[in-house]
Amino acid sequence: MRHVGRAARGVLCVLTVLGARVGLADEMPAATVTHATAPIHLDGVLDEADWQRAGALDPLIQREPAEGGPASQPTEVRILYDADTLYFGIVCHEADPGAIVATQLARDADLSVDDYVLVVVDPFLDHRNGFLFQVNAVGARADAQISNNIEHVTYEWDGIWNARTRITATGWTAEIAVPFKTLRFRPGQPIWGLNVERQIKRLQEKDRWASARRDIWITNLAAAGRLAGLEGAQQGRGLDIRPYLSGGEEDGGSELKAGLDVFKNLAPNLTAAVSVNTDFAETEADQRQVNLTRFPLFFPEKRAFFLEGAGVYDTAGKSEDLIPFFTRRIGLIGDEAVPLLGGLKLTGRVSDWNLGVLDVQTRPATVDALGRIEGQNLAAVRVSRNLFEQSWVGGIFTRGDPTGGGNSLVGADARLATSRFGGGKNLSLDLYAFRTDGPSRKTDYAYGFKLDYPNDLWDVALSGKQIGEDFQPALGFVPRLGIRKADLYIALQPRPGRFGIRQFFFEVEPMIITDLQDRVQNWRVFTAPFNCRTESGEHLELNYIPEFEHLDAPFEIQPGIVIPSGSHQWTRFRAEVNTATKRPWVVDFAFWWGGFYEGTLRQIEPGVTVKAGRHFSAAVLMERNEASLPQGRFVTQVFSGRLEYNRSADLSWSNLVQYDSVSRILGGQSRLRWTIKPGNDVYLVVSRGWFRRFDGRYLPEFDRASAKLQYTFRL
Repeated sequence: MRHVGRAARGVLCVLTVLGARVGLADEMPAATVTHATAPIHLDGVLDEADWQRAGALDPLIQREPAEGGPASQPTEVRILYDADTLYFGIVCHEADPGAIVATQLARDADLSVDDYVLVVVDPFLDHRNGFLFQVNAVGARADAQISNNIEHVTYEWDGIWNARTRITATGWTAEIAVPFKTLRFRPGQPIWGLNVERQIKRLQEKDRWASARRDIWITNLAAAGRLAGLEGAQQGRGLDIRPYLSGGEEDGGSELKAGLDVFKNLAPNLTAAVSVNTDFAETEADQRQVNLTRFPLFFPEKRAFFLEGAGVYDTAGKSEDLIPFFTRRIGLIGDEAVPLLGGLKLTGRVSDWNLGVLDVQTRPATVDALGRIEGQNLAAVRVSRNLFEQSWVGGIFTRGDPTGGGNSLVGADARLATSRFGGGKNLSLDLYAFRTDGPSRKTDYAYGFKLDYPNDLWDVALSGKQIGEDFQPALGFVPRLGIRKADLYIALQPRPGRFGIRQFFFEVEPMIITDLQDRVQNWRVFTAPFNCRTESGEHLELNYIPEFEHLDAPFEIQPGIVIPSGSHQWTRFRAEVNTATKRPWVVDFAFWWGGFYEGTLRQIEPGVTVKAGRHFSAAVLMERNEASLPQGRFVTQVFSGRLEYNRSADLSWSNLVQYDSVSRILGGQSRLRWTIKPGNDVYLVVSRGWFRRFDGRYLPEFDRASAKLQYTFRL
């Protein structure tokens, strides 16, 4: 790590020069929106006269498989607007309408398994932040907020918008309506960023309007086209009032709750939100995991209140082993809920500045592991300044500890990024440093860098970090302290264009972790000597993974089975096969085998998903670990089954059953969501659990039921 600073300064200078030339942008496609002269009836049929007046965008171009080639099936995209709404009318021609893949109906389902159209907009034309709207051929909707051109977005945010589709004798059509109140934009901004993508699943084909290059992901708004003519768009008063009523029963006791969320635009792209008696009754259960390591597992945030605008808190270098601010720490201790009295949020962007403020007050609670906990005030502030098209510098501050006591974090970070390196390649450099102060007045630091070259043929990343022994962000996630870690990832990904192979992925990823005295604690070399995806969408992979771990103290991996301290080295192997997700039957199978500490470990991970048309789907997943060690043998298992019925894109019923042999809890959740109209939802959630005794009998563990009505008034 001693030479990191010198190397980082050199790369920083190079990227700064590149960033300064961003104004010499490549020629991007442009379009002009047409003002609607009459109401648009949202029915998936483009029969209004205004649709015929609106000119179609330039033809979409293939991104995959034939980069830059003409689309195999034509797509017509037209755009209209009135004072309140932005409309997209998309006609997807298809020579074989019977081959259209459309299996999903639930809100925010994984639409990558289907034919879809996707629209991204950048209302502020800041080339990095915007919104994504996606719809498949039967009207299933998914949406996301885009922050800092992130490659992999999360679909937990639910904006208020609507879409209707029709499958016809010549393909399918989509009619999308996005209210301007959902978008947050600067009035009088006449030009927005825009891109459109279509997937033809049977051909594994993706077509795009702007930047149809494999090195550019669709959420990279720096490579979007331009949409002009949006004069007169209105946001109204920018006020959303969202009351809710929730009633539930848990372990024999009943409760009725009421609460309120209020959202107000303080500026065109600056929103204040106040939540009173915040409720998460509708949140989906976590996926069970079995832990065979010494460190805590990561579970993603799923609660809508915290996901709204969450991207503004992202810092450079964010990874699952160093997250300075992790909202899952608020309102949850372990897997136990802590009720929230309320919260205040301020998120948005003013000129080239990005701002996020969150202040939450919890109620007193009793937690099994800690006993009685008083109410806590928890806060986070994030400020960043845009540089060039894709770069930023920023700072972050958090205060408070969910379990009590004082804790704070302060940090600074920077990202310098470009999509124009070497003639159109992606390159970025992340730098970051954070400091925490804990209740014992101990101060410590974490800092590091990441140099990333994520492109289609070569995907290369180099990162390094140091995390102090007393670095403890109470509102963050850091599973391992007192380490230095270095990672190198190299992937060569050629496209042979023969033998039915779409792309190979030859990967090698060495990693080493030392303690702060430079004594090696872990090393691992992940390799993929064979990894490919076929033209039909199947995936095959073989891995060879030598590993080393040094234990300073004995490690109880399972009750009564203790791995002694000392150095341990072993080699593991893995084989994986995944059938194409376009098929009605999808099979996933992974098998691990080889050494494990001084013994052996076999891991079997089968999964089957059945899609019985667009309304029914079922999935069964299993993970079984069979370990044989000198200290003893053990078996752990996780089973999960999911059954979904989607009557329409607005009415879905999801059922999840899970069991793991470590907690010995068999649990189930049944969740019904009815969207009366976008922004107005009814949820019914029932959760039950049983503890499996060693004699095989099941005893009730928990029993919860809740109903929630949420309504949105827009002014």
